[in-house]
Amino acid sequence: MAPLRAGVIYGLIAALVTTAISFRFLYLSPDGTADWVLAVSETFFPQLAAATQLFLALLAAIQARPVRLEADVPYRSLLLRDCTLAATAVAVIAGVALLAITALQATLFAETIRAYAQDAAPAIVSYVNESREELSEPPPPATVEQVRNSLLPPNLGDMGRSIFNLVLRALILGFAGALVGLLRGRFGSSEATSNSETNPTKE
Repeated sequence: MAPLRAGVIYGLIAALVTTAISFRFLYLSPDGTADWVLAVSETFFPQLAAATQLFLALLAAIQARPVRLEADVPYRSLLLRDCTLAATAVAVIAGVALLAITALQATLFAETIRAYAQDAAPAIVSYVNESREELSEPPPPATVEQVRNSLLPPNLGDMGRSIFNLVLRALILGFAGALVGLLRGRFGSSEATSNSETNPTKE
């Protein structure tokens, strides 16, 4: 699969997963959802979105194949370049989706998120404080105000942080893609030979 095509396909999947997780307040009703589900969704769903993006970036790098061989350029170098490109494309598409999500949550969905935070915070606090009693060294009890504040919508000023996160995500996932390219170049000598035979060099 061409690197840019792999990056776009897996990047769109990452954007869809990230969107579904970010808009969980639309389908998780505080009244009809178990307290532990609400608590888990707010604690682990953001980490799940980040892990999904990393996983899909690695898949894109694994699927990427150099589609244009260049004279006097080692196949390993082309593989490194294209794996990095595929993973970076996933990061950029997911990052752009997050920018749009932040803008929508700060404007159109702000009141919906505030209502969700108002209703969900007591249920989450109840579950968290019950769970902490089972620990040998429990942390300080959570308060409704703390949890409610953590659930409030972003503001437009957070767009700058989202842009920074996009750049940082592109660097991290691009580096992960480069590692995949290095490993494939090191341990995939047969792949390099096959591709060199089936894809003639183009000037």
